[in-house]
Amino acid sequence: MIDKDYRIAELSGQNDALDAIRKLEQQLTTVCGTEVALIAYAAELEDDRE
Repeated sequence: MIDKDYRIAELSGQNDALDAIRKLEQQLTTVCGTEVALIAYAAELEDDRE
């Protein structure tokens, strides 16, 4: 099995994705009773690793 490398996902301009993340953060904060912050990662492409 090949391990994948990840980088922080570039979500600027992706308003739907950002809204979904914020909504899930709010839901998890309510369920957990403490503030939750989510971090989005994207898999590196083969060409990006060279």
